[in-house]
Formats: sequence, C-alpha cells, structure tokens
Amino acid sequence: MDGVRQLLRPLVSGLTYQRWVHLLLGGVLLVPYAGLAALFATASQTGTDVLGLIVLAAVAVVGAVLIALIPAVRVLELAAARALLGVALPDPDPEELRSWPARRRSAVWYLANLLVGGLAALATLTVLPTTVGLAQVPFVALRPLELGGLQWDAPVGWAAAWIPMAGLALLVGLVYFVAAAGALLARWAPRVLGPTPAARLLALRREADALAARNRLARELHDSVGHALTVTTLQAGAARGVLDSDPEFARRALAAIEDTGRTALDQLDYVLGLLRSADGGERQEDRRAPVPDMVDLDALLDAARTAGTAVSAELAGPVREVPVAVSREAYRIVQEGLTNALRHAEGAPVTVRLAADANELTVELTNAVQAGATPGRTGGRGLRGMRERVEVLRGAMTAGADGGLWRIAVRLPIGGSR
Repeated sequence: MDGVRQLLRPLVSGLTYQRWVHLLLGGVLLVPYAGLAALFATASQTGTDVLGLIVLAAVAVVGAVLIALIPAVRVLELAAARALLGVALPDPDPEELRSWPARRRSAVWYLANLLVGGLAALATLTVLPTTVGLAQVPFVALRPLELGGLQWDAPVGWAAAWIPMAGLALLVGLVYFVAAAGALLARWAPRVLGPTPAARLLALRREADALAARNRLARELHDSVGHALTVTTLQAGAARGVLDSDPEFARRALAAIEDTGRTALDQLDYVLGLLRSADGGERQEDRRAPVPDMVDLDALLDAARTAGTAVSAELAGPVREVPVAVSREAYRIVQEGLTNALRHAEGAPVTVRLAADANELTVELTNAVQAGATPGRTGGRGLRGMRERVEVLRGAMTAGADGGLWRIAVRLPIGGSR
C-alpha cells in the first residue's frame, strides 16, 4: 500500500504543479532564443549575407551571457527556486553575489533552466492538445487523425474506446516527466544557487564571531553588574547594622554604594551600546569604553573591604604595567573571585596575590570556606566566565578546595599580548 502511495504521490502533490510552473517559466525564457534561432535559419536559407548572420548570432550570444551574469538575475533565480521548486536556500551574501564564481554558477543555472524548461514546455504543448484530440476520437470522426507529423485513420465508436485511455496515459506520463524534471532541478539548486564552500565557511566564521561577541558581553554583564550588586548588598547590610553606633562608617558605606552603582551603570550603558551597534544602531567607536584594568585594582579591593571583608593584597613585579588585554582580563578575574568570596564566604578574609614578569602574570585568590558553602556551585557562570577569559589569552586556571581554603590560581602569558 505504501508503494502505491509512493507511486501516485507525484500525481497528487501540489509541489509537482508548482515545479511545473517553474519549468514553464524556463520555457518562456527560451522563446526569444528559439525565435532568434529560427530567424537565423530562415535567413541562411534565403541567401542572406553569412557575415551579417555571424555578427547577429555573436551579438545574441553575448547578450544572453551578459543577462545571465547580472547579479540581480541570481536574486530572481533564488526567489523562483524557493517559491516554486520548494528549495530552502539562504539569502546570498552581497559580496558573494557580485563575485565572478557566483555569476558563472548563475549562468549555468540559467542555461539549465532554459534547456530543461524548454523540454517541459515543448512536451506540455504537445501532450495536452494530443490528449484532448484522443479523447474525442470515439465520438467525432477525426479522419485522418494527425499526431505530430503523422496521420492515422483512427477507428470510431466502440472500437476506439481504448484511445482516450491512451491519451490519459500520455497525460500521466507527462506529469511524471514534469515531476522528475522538477525534482532534478530542486536537487541541483542548492549546489548551484546555494553558497559556495568558501561562503559557507565565511558564514560559519561570522556566526562564531557573533557568538563569541555575545559571550563576551554576557561575561561583562555578569562580572560588572553581578559584582556591583553583591558589593552594594553587603555594604548596605553593613551600613544598616552600624547606622546608630558608627554613623561615619555608615556614611562611607553609602558613599561606596553610590560609587559602585554609578560605575555599574556606566558599564551597563556601554554594554547596551555594544548591543545597539551590533544591531546597526549607534556607532560604538564614538563611545569611550569604561573597561577597568589593573590600574583600578585598589578601588576594587577597597570596595570589598567596605563591604566588611578583610582583603589583603600582595603584588610583585610590574603588575599594573602589563599589556592592556591581559590587564583587563586579570581585573575581571580578581573581581569575580572577590564576588564569589563575598557571596559564598561572607566575612572570611581574602588574600589576593599577583605577580608579573616578562613572560606571564599570575593571579591567586584564597579565602576560607565556610561550613556548608559551595563556592562556584550556583550555576557555574562565574567560574565558566573566568575560564573563558583565561582561554582567550591561552592561559591556565585551576579552582577548587585546598584544605580549608578555596583557591583560584591563574596564569596569563604576556608575550604577544597587546
């Protein structure tokens, strides 16, 4: 039963008749060229100047080739293939659309469409009138019956009852031929009208770049806004606890909250500006990036101290003079490490060690692990973001419990960084 359905599917599928329209359009496009060919054939038989015929033929061929090479023709071919052949084709890249390889492939598709469409149109114009004629044979004395260039004294009455069935079989054969021709073009369309391997590779690279940019923006939002919210929450709690007994500390904590919030808003505005520029909005290069680096390390540590955490820092070497790319990522790593310590081990002292030489910058953060605390286990976005930053700079990172301490150790190579 399934085999019968499969056999009859081309006859009842709407896609077959959509593709039939596509083939007929190819036949229509072939008509001017067929007319020119007939004109040249007639002129050659009437003794017209051979050189003139050659010139006219050359002009016609060049014109046909130029039409096929126009980029807009490829756009029309893509639209027709999508709408009528039922082929899913991506939008062409503007640069690829104007390239000569794409134009040559368009010309090949144009020629194939003309040839296959011309055959389908010729078969349609032949079979349909023939089917109508054969259907009349038992009822109308069509003698002699002309079929193409042949003449046939067809019988009439009951003796000719089989002839309409032959016409119907001819029509069914035409539908199957059209279905096969349309399927052939549909199968070939992605190879000729679709992107080239180089274009697909370029699209994958662009997609990877866009994904990397989104991940970078997500890391910036997580690190900057997440740290700001953690610090301000702790600072607000500390200020509330000593509001009556130590109003001076409370004022300092409120001032720190204000500064932290303002900085977070600036960074949030910058990241949103990046999103708008990626969507074709404002020009982000006109905006100054408020991206902190190791020069801002003291302010970062002071903010954590104001939140009520004892932070000790040990710096060795030109830590604040490392290349900008390394400096910014190292700052974010220290910031995220402090955020995790404040969130998961509130009040526990934190030690930050940084050392720089000509080859690498090392960053280490340690803090005591409180009973029941699971640092880095609240979704893992912080540690994952750290690892992504480290991987971008081809560094190395370890994070985990070490005795009664939680330790994050990072090595960032300096050579080749800008």
